[in-house]
Amino acid sequence: MRKTLTPTLLLSIMLTLALTGCSEASNEKIQIQETLRTGESQVAGKKEQAWQQVTVNYYDFEGGFYGLTSEAGDKLLPMNLAKQYKLQGTVLKVKGEVIKDMMTIQQWGQPFRIIDVELIKLGQSTGKNKGAEY
Repeated sequence: MRKTLTPTLLLSIMLTLALTGCSEASNEKIQIQETLRTGESQVAGKKEQAWQQVTVNYYDFEGGFYGLTSEAGDKLLPMNLAKQYKLQGTVLKVKGEVIKDMMTIQQWGQPFRIIDVELIKLGQSTGKNKGAEY
């Protein structure tokens, strides 16, 4: 009697664990699908684009790059800043959108696509920041 009880007990324990594991995996799939569905609806929605005043700064680390700092303190990493504005201290009024599905080597700011730009004040070329090469 004892010999048949042990294999039966082990088999029932293994079966219970297997079913529990499958149930948890199914729950995770449902949660992932729900997250993706929610994300799709957020991406499909209208992207907000508002004018904001920013200052262009040159950062001499990670290969050197130009960043935009808004009046509110937001750090924006422009992907398409025109050469004529690549001077330290240039003040611009920009309209654009944050790029959420992009990674960069610069660990500073959020990638930003400029849609429209207005020059308020052109900066000076001094020191290491001589402006973009033409």
